Amino acid sequence: MNHRFAALCTGILLALSLAFSGRVQARPYDYSLGVRFGNYFAAEGKFFVTRSSAVDISFGLVNPFAPAYQFMLLSGAYNLQLTKRTSGLLPYIGAGLSTGVQFGDRDRSREGNRRSFFMSADIPLGMEYKLPGSPVVFLLEWSPKIRFLSGVRFIPQSVSAGFRYTFNLR
Repeated sequence: MNHRFAALCTGILLALSLAFSGRVQARPYDYSLGVRFGNYFAAEGKFFVTRSSAVDISFGLVNPFAPAYQFMLLSGAYNLQLTKRTSGLLPYIGAGLSTGVQFGDRDRSREGNRRSFFMSADIPLGMEYKLPGSPVVFLLEWSPKIRFLSGVRFIPQSVSAGFRYTFNLR
């Protein structure tokens, strides 16, 4: 069942990237710093490398409201901005890695506070909205993860929203 869901998600991501691909426009800002909320509470920064690609780095806590099963996570992703921009909307798709420490276990029958190393491949798919004439960017992102240490597992429930303050070097 998880493999079918992963294949469906991959097909959707590919279709969206083809639908939004187009002529590259100038990047809307050079870098931004902010926070994200949801299943992943984090401080983050996004840095444009070219007109259509950026690096997104974040550090935070996954499952912040489930103290028995949390992850302290450092995450990095290379995002391709699908820059057929309209009215400040900036869709993107990317690939990245997350690493961190898992505290606890979903299986409540296991006693003690289990800690283990966590690593995953991430596939962020998101949308930014830059307010016209303002340095503020709002974001909504779904970043499913494929955990590959201590067993392979697909983790689809990584959804977050946030905002960042943008800066230009020019």
